[in-house]
Amino acid sequence: MNSLARFALAAGLALALAAPFAESAAAEPGFSHTGVAADAKRYEAYLQSSWKANAKKAPELKVEADKLFATDPRAASRLLANVVAGNANDGPAWTRLAEALLSIKADPEKSERYDLPVNASGAAYRGYQLAKDKAEKAHALSVLGTALQQRSYWRPAIDALKLSIDLVDDQPTREAYDKLRAEHGFRMLDYKTDNEAAPPRLCLQFSEDLSRAQTDVAKFIAVDGKDPQNLTQEGKQLCVEGLTHGQRYQVTIRQGLPSEVGENLNKTSEIAVYVPDRSALVRFTGKAYVLPSRGQQGIPVVTTNTSRIAIEVHRIGDRNLATLLQSGDFQRQLSDYEIENIRNNSGLKVYSGEMDVPSKLNEDVTTAVPVTDATGKLEPGAYVLTAKPTEKTKGDSYQVATQWFIVSDLGLTAFTGGDGVHAFVRSLADATPIGDAKVKLVARNNEVLATAATDASGYVKFDKAIAKGEGGAQPAVIVAEKGAGEYAFLDLTLNAFDLSDRGVKGRDA
Repeated sequence: MNSLARFALAAGLALALAAPFAESAAAEPGFSHTGVAADAKRYEAYLQSSWKANAKKAPELKVEADKLFATDPRAASRLLANVVAGNANDGPAWTRLAEALLSIKADPEKSERYDLPVNASGAAYRGYQLAKDKAEKAHALSVLGTALQQRSYWRPAIDALKLSIDLVDDQPTREAYDKLRAEHGFRMLDYKTDNEAAPPRLCLQFSEDLSRAQTDVAKFIAVDGKDPQNLTQEGKQLCVEGLTHGQRYQVTIRQGLPSEVGENLNKTSEIAVYVPDRSALVRFTGKAYVLPSRGQQGIPVVTTNTSRIAIEVHRIGDRNLATLLQSGDFQRQLSDYEIENIRNNSGLKVYSGEMDVPSKLNEDVTTAVPVTDATGKLEPGAYVLTAKPTEKTKGDSYQVATQWFIVSDLGLTAFTGGDGVHAFVRSLADATPIGDAKVKLVARNNEVLATAATDASGYVKFDKAIAKGEGGAQPAVIVAEKGAGEYAFLDLTLNAFDLSDRGVKGRDA
Protein backbone atom coordinates (compact mmCIF):
# COMPACT_ATOMS: atom_id res chain seq x y z
CA MET A 1 0.00 0.00 0.00
CA ASN A 2 1.50 3.35 -1.01
CA SER A 3 1.77 6.31 1.33
CA LEU A 4 -1.16 8.16 -0.31
CA ALA A 5 -3.47 5.18 0.19
CA ARG A 6 -2.33 4.75 3.78
CA PHE A 7 -3.01 8.46 4.44
CA ALA A 8 -6.51 8.22 2.88
CA LEU A 9 -7.32 5.12 4.96
CA ALA A 10 -6.08 6.77 8.15
CA ALA A 11 -8.09 9.91 7.43
CA GLY A 12 -11.20 7.86 6.75
CA LEU A 13 -10.81 5.92 10.01
CA ALA A 14 -10.26 9.16 11.91
CA LEU A 15 -13.43 10.65 10.45
CA ALA A 16 -15.41 7.51 11.17
CA LEU A 17 -14.22 7.44 14.78
CA ALA A 18 -14.80 11.18 15.24
CA ALA A 19 -18.33 11.16 13.78
CA PRO A 20 -20.14 9.70 16.85
CA PHE A 21 -18.40 12.20 19.13
CA ALA A 22 -19.23 15.10 16.81
CA GLU A 23 -22.89 14.04 16.69
CA SER A 24 -22.93 13.76 20.49
CA ALA A 25 -21.38 17.20 20.92
CA ALA A 26 -23.81 18.74 18.46
CA ALA A 27 -26.80 17.09 20.12
CA GLU A 28 -25.85 18.23 23.62
CA PRO A 29 -25.65 21.99 24.22
CA GLY A 30 -22.83 22.95 26.57
CA PHE A 31 -22.15 25.72 29.04
CA SER A 32 -19.67 28.40 28.03
CA HIS A 33 -18.75 31.73 29.54
CA THR A 34 -15.64 33.67 28.62
CA GLY A 35 -15.15 35.22 32.06
CA VAL A 36 -15.61 31.96 33.96
CA ALA A 37 -13.29 30.15 31.53
CA ALA A 38 -10.62 32.78 32.22
CA ASP A 39 -11.14 32.34 35.99
CA ALA A 40 -10.69 28.58 35.61
CA LYS A 41 -7.49 28.98 33.61
CA ARG A 42 -6.05 31.47 36.09
CA TYR A 43 -6.92 29.35 39.13
CA GLU A 44 -5.45 26.20 37.60
CA ALA A 45 -2.23 28.06 36.74
CA TYR A 46 -2.04 29.34 40.31
CA LEU A 47 -2.39 25.85 41.79
CA GLN A 48 0.16 24.38 39.40
CA SER A 49 2.74 27.04 40.21
CA SER A 50 2.14 27.68 43.92
CA TRP A 51 0.84 24.45 45.47
CA LYS A 52 3.32 21.90 46.74
CA ALA A 53 2.44 18.28 46.07
CA ASN A 54 1.55 16.21 49.11
CA ALA A 55 3.44 13.01 49.75
CA LYS A 56 0.17 11.09 50.08
CA LYS A 57 -1.54 9.53 47.12
CA ALA A 58 -4.64 11.13 45.58
CA PRO A 59 -7.10 8.45 46.88
CA GLU A 60 -5.85 8.99 50.43
CA LEU A 61 -6.15 12.76 50.11
CA LYS A 62 -9.72 12.44 48.84
CA VAL A 63 -10.74 10.18 51.72
CA GLU A 64 -9.17 12.52 54.25
CA ALA A 65 -10.86 15.52 52.61
CA ASP A 66 -14.26 13.81 52.81
CA LYS A 67 -13.76 13.25 56.56
CA LEU A 68 -12.90 16.92 57.13
CA PHE A 69 -15.49 18.34 54.71
CA ALA A 70 -18.30 18.89 57.21
CA THR A 71 -16.19 20.22 60.09
CA ASP A 72 -13.30 21.97 58.36
CA PRO A 73 -13.98 22.71 54.68
CA ARG A 74 -10.93 24.99 54.52
CA ALA A 75 -8.62 22.09 55.37
CA ALA A 76 -10.52 19.86 52.97
CA SER A 77 -10.01 22.42 50.18
CA ARG A 78 -6.25 22.35 50.77
CA LEU A 79 -6.16 18.55 50.43
CA LEU A 80 -8.24 18.67 47.24
CA ALA A 81 -6.01 21.44 45.87
CA ASN A 82 -3.11 18.98 46.30
CA VAL A 83 -5.04 16.38 44.32
CA VAL A 84 -5.68 18.64 41.28
CA ALA A 85 -2.18 20.10 41.49
CA GLY A 86 -0.85 16.59 41.05
CA ASN A 87 -3.43 15.55 38.44
CA ALA A 88 -5.11 18.44 36.61
CA ASN A 89 -7.36 16.04 34.67
CA ASP A 90 -9.29 14.75 37.72
CA GLY A 91 -12.73 16.19 36.99
CA PRO A 92 -14.55 14.99 40.14
CA ALA A 93 -11.72 16.37 42.30
CA TRP A 94 -12.13 19.79 40.71
CA THR A 95 -15.87 19.73 41.39
CA ARG A 96 -15.33 18.59 44.99
CA LEU A 97 -12.76 21.37 45.45
CA ALA A 98 -15.37 23.89 44.28
CA GLU A 99 -17.85 22.52 46.85
CA ALA A 100 -15.25 22.84 49.58
CA LEU A 101 -14.45 26.45 48.64
CA LEU A 102 -18.16 27.33 48.71
CA SER A 103 -18.52 25.76 52.18
CA ILE A 104 -15.78 27.92 53.73
CA LYS A 105 -17.07 30.69 55.96
CA ALA A 106 -15.25 33.69 54.52
CA ASP A 107 -13.79 36.43 56.70
CA PRO A 108 -15.91 39.52 55.89
CA GLU A 109 -12.88 41.77 56.47
CA LYS A 110 -10.73 40.00 53.89
CA SER A 111 -10.79 39.76 50.13
CA GLU A 112 -11.58 36.04 50.28
CA ARG A 113 -15.28 36.84 50.42
CA TYR A 114 -14.80 37.73 46.74
CA ASP A 115 -11.97 35.32 45.93
CA LEU A 116 -13.63 32.12 47.18
CA PRO A 117 -16.69 32.25 44.83
CA VAL A 118 -14.43 33.21 41.90
CA ASN A 119 -12.07 30.29 42.53
CA ALA A 120 -15.02 27.96 43.18
CA SER A 121 -16.64 28.86 39.85
CA GLY A 122 -13.30 28.28 38.09
CA ALA A 123 -12.87 24.88 39.78
CA ALA A 124 -16.45 23.81 39.00
CA TYR A 125 -15.98 24.87 35.38
CA ARG A 126 -12.89 22.67 35.12
CA GLY A 127 -14.84 19.82 36.71
CA TYR A 128 -17.55 20.28 34.09
CA GLN A 129 -15.03 20.34 31.25
CA LEU A 130 -13.35 17.13 32.46
CA ALA A 131 -16.54 15.24 33.40
CA LYS A 132 -16.80 11.82 31.76
CA ASP A 133 -20.54 11.19 31.95
CA LYS A 134 -23.88 12.98 32.38
CA ALA A 135 -23.97 12.50 36.14
CA GLU A 136 -20.56 14.15 36.61
CA LYS A 137 -21.47 17.00 34.24
CA ALA A 138 -24.82 17.60 35.95
CA HIS A 139 -23.19 17.71 39.39
CA ALA A 140 -20.43 20.06 38.24
CA LEU A 141 -22.98 22.39 36.61
CA SER A 142 -25.07 22.41 39.78
CA VAL A 143 -22.04 23.44 41.84
CA LEU A 144 -21.09 26.01 39.19
CA GLY A 145 -24.58 27.51 39.33
CA THR A 146 -24.27 27.91 43.11
CA ALA A 147 -20.87 29.60 42.75
CA LEU A 148 -22.16 32.00 40.10
CA GLN A 149 -25.11 32.93 42.31
CA GLN A 150 -22.66 34.02 45.01
CA ARG A 151 -21.01 36.26 42.41
CA SER A 152 -24.42 37.68 41.35
CA TYR A 153 -23.92 36.27 37.85
CA TRP A 154 -27.65 35.59 37.61
CA ARG A 155 -28.06 34.71 33.93
CA PRO A 156 -25.01 32.37 33.74
CA ALA A 157 -26.13 30.76 37.01
CA ILE A 158 -29.61 30.12 35.61
CA ASP A 159 -28.12 28.66 32.43
CA ALA A 160 -25.81 26.34 34.40
CA LEU A 161 -28.62 25.03 36.63
CA LYS A 162 -30.92 24.55 33.64
CA LEU A 163 -28.32 22.48 31.78
CA SER A 164 -27.75 20.46 34.95
CA ILE A 165 -31.38 19.39 35.33
CA ASP A 166 -31.61 18.77 31.57
CA LEU A 167 -28.85 16.18 32.04
CA VAL A 168 -30.02 14.74 35.36
CA ASP A 169 -33.28 15.86 36.94
CA ASP A 170 -32.05 16.30 40.51
CA GLN A 171 -34.65 17.63 42.96
CA PRO A 172 -32.41 20.01 44.99
CA THR A 173 -30.97 21.45 41.77
CA ARG A 174 -34.45 21.90 40.30
CA GLU A 175 -35.61 23.71 43.43
CA ALA A 176 -32.57 25.99 43.28
CA TYR A 177 -33.23 26.64 39.58
CA ASP A 178 -36.93 27.43 40.11
CA LYS A 179 -36.11 29.82 42.96
CA LEU A 180 -33.37 31.58 41.04
CA ARG A 181 -35.43 31.88 37.88
CA ALA A 182 -38.37 33.33 39.80
CA GLU A 183 -36.10 35.97 41.34
CA HIS A 184 -33.70 36.72 38.48
CA GLY A 185 -34.97 34.97 35.35
CA PHE A 186 -37.03 36.35 32.48
CA ARG A 187 -39.76 38.47 34.04
CA MET A 188 -41.48 41.82 33.79
CA LEU A 189 -39.53 44.38 35.81
CA ASP A 190 -41.60 47.54 35.51
CA TYR A 191 -44.09 49.49 33.45
CA LYS A 192 -44.54 53.14 32.64
CA THR A 193 -47.26 55.18 30.97
CA ASP A 194 -46.03 57.66 28.38
CA ASN A 195 -48.82 60.20 28.74
CA GLU A 196 -46.89 62.87 26.81
CA ALA A 197 -47.17 60.88 23.56
CA ALA A 198 -50.08 61.49 21.24
CA PRO A 199 -51.83 59.15 21.56
CA PRO A 200 -50.43 57.91 24.89
CA ARG A 201 -48.97 54.45 25.37
CA LEU A 202 -48.00 51.95 28.05
CA CYS A 203 -44.47 50.51 27.97
CA LEU A 204 -43.60 47.23 29.74
CA GLN A 205 -39.98 46.64 30.73
CA PHE A 206 -38.62 43.06 30.86
CA SER A 207 -35.38 41.63 32.24
CA GLU A 208 -34.29 40.16 28.89
CA ASP A 209 -34.73 41.00 25.23
CA LEU A 210 -38.01 39.74 23.84
CA SER A 211 -37.89 37.02 21.20
CA ARG A 212 -37.45 38.40 17.69
CA ALA A 213 -38.68 35.13 16.24
CA GLN A 214 -42.14 35.50 17.81
CA THR A 215 -44.23 37.43 15.29
CA ASP A 216 -47.60 37.25 17.06
CA VAL A 217 -46.81 38.92 20.38
CA ALA A 218 -50.37 40.28 20.62
CA LYS A 219 -51.70 36.91 21.78
CA PHE A 220 -49.75 37.34 25.03
CA ILE A 221 -51.19 40.81 25.81
CA ALA A 222 -54.78 41.77 26.59
CA VAL A 223 -56.17 45.24 27.31
CA ASP A 224 -59.48 45.10 29.18
CA GLY A 225 -59.83 41.51 27.97
CA LYS A 226 -59.37 42.45 24.29
CA ASP A 227 -56.48 42.37 21.86
CA PRO A 228 -54.41 45.58 21.89
CA GLN A 229 -54.78 48.02 18.98
CA ASN A 230 -51.06 48.05 18.29
CA LEU A 231 -47.83 46.83 19.87
CA THR A 232 -44.27 47.99 19.31
CA GLN A 233 -41.35 45.85 20.43
CA GLU A 234 -37.75 46.92 20.88
CA GLY A 235 -35.18 45.01 22.91
CA LYS A 236 -36.46 44.58 26.47
CA GLN A 237 -39.41 46.94 25.94
CA LEU A 238 -42.93 46.18 24.73
CA CYS A 239 -45.28 49.14 24.29
CA VAL A 240 -49.08 49.08 24.04
CA GLU A 241 -50.08 51.91 21.71
CA GLY A 242 -53.34 53.74 21.08
CA LEU A 243 -54.49 54.44 24.64
CA THR A 244 -56.61 57.43 25.72
CA HIS A 245 -55.82 60.14 28.25
CA GLY A 246 -57.87 60.06 31.42
CA GLN A 247 -58.79 56.36 31.04
CA ARG A 248 -58.15 53.33 33.27
CA TYR A 249 -57.07 49.99 31.79
CA GLN A 250 -56.62 46.42 33.01
CA VAL A 251 -53.64 44.94 31.16
CA THR A 252 -52.86 41.22 31.20
CA ILE A 253 -49.39 39.86 30.35
CA ARG A 254 -49.91 36.16 29.74
CA GLN A 255 -47.67 33.26 30.66
CA GLY A 256 -45.55 31.96 27.78
CA LEU A 257 -44.31 35.27 26.34
CA PRO A 258 -40.95 34.21 24.83
CA SER A 259 -37.58 35.86 25.37
CA GLU A 260 -34.44 35.93 23.26
CA VAL A 261 -32.57 33.80 25.87
CA GLY A 262 -34.94 30.86 25.41
CA GLU A 263 -37.03 31.41 28.55
CA ASN A 264 -40.76 32.07 28.54
CA LEU A 265 -42.67 34.13 31.05
CA ASN A 266 -43.54 31.57 33.72
CA LYS A 267 -46.63 33.26 35.17
CA THR A 268 -49.43 35.57 34.09
CA SER A 269 -49.43 39.12 35.45
CA GLU A 270 -52.18 41.72 35.60
CA ILE A 271 -51.64 45.43 36.11
CA ALA A 272 -54.11 48.27 36.55
CA VAL A 273 -53.07 51.38 34.65
CA TYR A 274 -54.34 54.95 34.69
CA VAL A 275 -53.27 57.24 31.83
CA PRO A 276 -53.11 60.82 33.19
CA ASP A 277 -53.60 63.95 31.12
CA ARG A 278 -50.56 65.47 29.44
CA SER A 279 -48.40 67.79 31.51
CA ALA A 280 -48.50 71.52 30.90
CA LEU A 281 -45.96 72.12 28.15
CA VAL A 282 -44.61 74.96 26.03
CA ARG A 283 -42.37 74.60 22.97
CA PHE A 284 -41.41 76.50 19.85
CA THR A 285 -41.82 75.10 16.38
CA GLY A 286 -38.27 75.27 15.04
CA LYS A 287 -34.94 77.04 14.75
CA ALA A 288 -36.04 79.77 12.32
CA TYR A 289 -34.94 83.01 13.89
CA VAL A 290 -35.48 85.85 11.38
CA LEU A 291 -38.63 87.89 11.85
CA PRO A 292 -39.67 90.18 8.99
CA SER A 293 -39.25 93.86 9.71
CA ARG A 294 -42.36 94.56 7.64
CA GLY A 295 -45.88 93.49 8.57
CA GLN A 296 -46.86 91.20 11.40
CA GLN A 297 -44.09 90.19 13.75
CA GLY A 298 -45.13 87.10 15.69
CA ILE A 299 -43.33 83.93 16.73
CA PRO A 300 -45.48 80.78 16.89
CA VAL A 301 -45.49 78.96 20.22
CA VAL A 302 -47.10 75.56 20.84
CA THR A 303 -48.79 74.99 24.21
CA THR A 304 -50.41 71.95 25.79
CA ASN A 305 -52.78 71.92 28.76
CA THR A 306 -51.99 75.46 29.87
CA SER A 307 -54.00 78.65 29.49
CA ARG A 308 -51.27 81.09 30.49
CA ILE A 309 -47.54 81.26 29.83
CA ALA A 310 -44.71 83.34 31.27
CA ILE A 311 -42.56 85.09 28.65
CA GLU A 312 -39.16 86.78 28.78
CA VAL A 313 -37.16 88.45 26.00
CA HIS A 314 -33.43 89.11 26.35
CA ARG A 315 -31.19 91.03 23.96
CA ILE A 316 -27.63 89.96 23.19
CA GLY A 317 -25.46 92.93 22.32
CA ASP A 318 -23.48 93.16 19.10
CA ARG A 319 -20.17 92.88 20.98
CA ASN A 320 -21.15 89.55 22.55
CA LEU A 321 -22.44 87.98 19.36
CA ALA A 322 -19.22 86.20 18.32
CA THR A 323 -18.82 84.66 21.78
CA LEU A 324 -22.43 83.51 21.71
CA LEU A 325 -21.99 81.77 18.36
CA GLN A 326 -18.71 80.11 19.38
CA SER A 327 -20.20 78.76 22.62
CA GLY A 328 -22.91 76.88 20.74
CA ASP A 329 -25.67 78.50 22.80
CA PHE A 330 -27.31 80.06 19.77
CA GLN A 331 -30.44 78.13 18.73
CA ARG A 332 -30.01 75.78 21.72
CA GLN A 333 -32.59 75.24 24.46
CA LEU A 334 -31.45 77.04 27.61
CA SER A 335 -31.89 76.37 31.30
CA ASP A 336 -33.07 78.81 33.97
CA TYR A 337 -29.45 79.13 35.10
CA GLU A 338 -28.25 80.00 31.59
CA ILE A 339 -31.02 82.57 31.15
CA GLU A 340 -29.95 84.13 34.45
CA ASN A 341 -26.35 84.21 33.20
CA ILE A 342 -27.42 86.04 30.01
CA ARG A 343 -29.44 88.52 32.06
CA ASN A 344 -26.52 89.29 34.40
CA ASN A 345 -23.55 89.09 32.04
CA SER A 346 -23.91 88.93 28.27
CA GLY A 347 -27.39 90.33 27.67
CA LEU A 348 -30.22 92.53 28.83
CA LYS A 349 -33.82 91.68 29.71
CA VAL A 350 -36.08 93.81 27.56
CA TYR A 351 -39.44 92.25 28.44
CA SER A 352 -41.00 90.03 31.08
CA GLY A 353 -44.68 89.22 31.37
CA GLU A 354 -47.48 86.70 30.98
CA MET A 355 -49.77 85.87 28.07
CA ASP A 356 -53.11 84.11 27.84
CA VAL A 357 -53.29 81.29 25.28
CA PRO A 358 -56.18 79.10 24.11
CA SER A 359 -56.27 75.62 25.67
CA LYS A 360 -57.80 72.32 24.56
CA LEU A 361 -57.44 69.31 26.82
CA ASN A 362 -54.47 67.15 25.74
CA GLU A 363 -54.17 68.88 22.37
CA ASP A 364 -51.40 71.08 20.97
CA VAL A 365 -52.47 74.67 20.37
CA THR A 366 -50.36 77.07 18.30
CA THR A 367 -50.44 80.79 19.16
CA ALA A 368 -48.41 83.70 17.79
CA VAL A 369 -46.44 85.65 20.37
CA PRO A 370 -46.61 89.34 19.26
CA VAL A 371 -42.99 90.10 20.05
CA THR A 372 -42.70 93.70 18.92
CA ASP A 373 -46.07 94.60 20.42
CA ALA A 374 -44.66 93.55 23.77
CA THR A 375 -41.10 94.88 23.45
CA GLY A 376 -41.63 97.98 21.36
CA LYS A 377 -38.76 99.13 19.16
CA LEU A 378 -36.02 96.52 18.89
CA GLU A 379 -32.41 97.68 18.87
CA PRO A 380 -29.82 95.92 16.67
CA GLY A 381 -28.76 92.58 18.15
CA ALA A 382 -29.80 88.99 18.64
CA TYR A 383 -32.70 88.15 20.92
CA VAL A 384 -33.77 85.11 22.86
CA LEU A 385 -37.42 84.50 23.69
CA THR A 386 -38.20 82.04 26.50
CA ALA A 387 -41.58 80.73 27.60
CA LYS A 388 -42.90 78.30 30.18
CA PRO A 389 -46.29 77.43 31.70
CA THR A 390 -47.35 79.42 34.71
CA GLU A 391 -48.57 76.16 36.29
CA LYS A 392 -46.09 74.16 38.34
CA THR A 393 -45.87 70.46 37.46
CA LYS A 394 -44.06 67.51 39.05
CA GLY A 395 -42.04 66.89 35.91
CA ASP A 396 -40.75 70.45 35.53
CA SER A 397 -37.64 70.40 33.36
CA TYR A 398 -34.63 72.59 34.05
CA GLN A 399 -34.74 73.55 30.36
CA VAL A 400 -36.93 76.37 29.16
CA ALA A 401 -38.61 76.62 25.75
CA THR A 402 -36.19 78.83 23.84
CA GLN A 403 -36.43 80.70 20.55
CA TRP A 404 -33.54 82.78 19.22
CA PHE A 405 -34.47 85.48 16.72
CA ILE A 406 -33.59 88.76 15.06
CA VAL A 407 -35.91 91.23 13.37
CA SER A 408 -34.60 92.21 9.97
CA ASP A 409 -35.17 92.56 6.25
CA LEU A 410 -31.47 91.98 5.55
CA GLY A 411 -30.38 88.71 3.98
CA LEU A 412 -26.65 87.98 4.03
CA THR A 413 -24.59 85.78 1.70
CA ALA A 414 -20.80 85.42 1.93
CA PHE A 415 -18.14 83.89 -0.32
CA THR A 416 -14.61 83.28 0.96
CA GLY A 417 -11.66 82.74 -1.33
CA GLY A 418 -8.00 83.43 -1.79
CA ASP A 419 -8.65 87.12 -2.36
CA GLY A 420 -10.69 87.70 0.80
CA VAL A 421 -14.34 87.69 1.91
CA HIS A 422 -17.13 88.83 -0.40
CA ALA A 423 -20.51 89.70 1.15
CA PHE A 424 -23.86 90.44 -0.46
CA VAL A 425 -26.85 92.04 1.27
CA ARG A 426 -30.34 91.68 -0.19
CA SER A 427 -33.89 92.27 1.00
CA LEU A 428 -35.58 89.19 2.48
CA ALA A 429 -38.92 90.58 1.34
CA ASP A 430 -38.24 91.03 -2.38
CA ALA A 431 -34.57 89.97 -2.93
CA THR A 432 -33.52 93.42 -4.21
CA PRO A 433 -29.93 94.54 -3.49
CA ILE A 434 -29.53 96.83 -0.50
CA GLY A 435 -26.98 99.57 -0.96
CA ASP A 436 -25.26 101.66 1.68
CA ALA A 437 -25.69 98.97 4.35
CA LYS A 438 -23.03 99.00 7.07
CA VAL A 439 -21.21 95.65 7.12
CA LYS A 440 -18.72 94.64 9.81
CA LEU A 441 -16.30 91.70 9.87
CA VAL A 442 -15.92 90.52 13.47
CA ALA A 443 -13.14 88.23 14.74
CA ARG A 444 -13.35 85.31 17.16
CA ASN A 445 -12.04 87.58 19.93
CA ASN A 446 -14.91 90.05 19.27
CA GLU A 447 -12.63 92.64 17.67
CA VAL A 448 -14.06 94.43 14.64
CA LEU A 449 -11.61 93.61 11.87
CA ALA A 450 -13.08 95.95 9.28
CA THR A 451 -16.15 98.00 8.43
CA ALA A 452 -17.44 98.82 4.94
CA ALA A 453 -20.60 99.95 3.16
CA THR A 454 -22.32 98.01 0.38
CA ASP A 455 -22.46 99.48 -3.12
CA ALA A 456 -25.61 99.83 -5.23
CA SER A 457 -25.53 96.08 -5.98
CA GLY A 458 -25.45 95.22 -2.27
CA TYR A 459 -21.83 94.06 -2.48
CA VAL A 460 -18.87 94.59 -0.16
CA LYS A 461 -15.41 93.03 -0.06
CA PHE A 462 -12.92 92.52 2.76
CA ASP A 463 -9.34 92.10 1.56
CA LYS A 464 -7.41 88.88 2.08
CA ALA A 465 -4.95 90.60 4.44
CA ILE A 466 -7.83 91.11 6.87
CA ALA A 467 -9.37 87.67 6.33
CA LYS A 468 -6.09 85.75 6.83
CA GLY A 469 -5.94 86.29 10.58
CA GLU A 470 -5.06 83.37 12.87
CA GLY A 471 -6.25 82.32 16.31
CA GLY A 472 -8.51 84.92 17.89
CA ALA A 473 -8.07 87.19 14.86
CA GLN A 474 -9.82 84.76 12.50
CA PRO A 475 -13.06 86.11 10.98
CA ALA A 476 -16.06 84.70 12.81
CA VAL A 477 -19.14 86.80 12.05
CA ILE A 478 -20.38 89.20 9.40
CA VAL A 479 -22.83 91.77 10.76
CA ALA A 480 -25.01 93.99 8.55
CA GLU A 481 -27.02 97.03 9.68
CA LYS A 482 -29.27 99.42 7.77
CA GLY A 483 -31.46 102.18 9.09
CA ALA A 484 -33.19 101.94 12.44
CA GLY A 485 -33.33 98.39 13.76
CA GLU A 486 -32.39 96.58 10.52
CA TYR A 487 -29.82 94.05 11.65
CA ALA A 488 -28.55 90.66 10.44
CA PHE A 489 -25.52 88.45 10.93
CA LEU A 490 -23.91 85.40 9.39
CA ASP A 491 -21.81 82.84 11.28
CA LEU A 492 -18.64 82.22 9.25
CA THR A 493 -17.52 79.33 11.46
CA LEU A 494 -20.27 77.03 10.19
CA ASN A 495 -19.55 74.56 7.39
CA ALA A 496 -19.70 76.34 4.07
CA PHE A 497 -20.82 74.98 0.71
CA ASP A 498 -17.77 73.70 -1.20
CA LEU A 499 -18.16 74.82 -4.81
CA SER A 500 -14.69 73.74 -5.99
CA ASP A 501 -16.15 70.72 -7.82
CA ARG A 502 -18.53 72.94 -9.80
CA GLY A 503 -15.90 74.43 -12.12
CA VAL A 504 -15.55 77.72 -10.26
CA LYS A 505 -12.12 77.35 -8.69
CA GLY A 506 -10.31 78.88 -11.67
CA ARG A 507 -6.97 78.02 -13.22
CA ASP A 508 -4.16 76.61 -11.11
CA ALA A 509 -1.58 79.16 -9.98
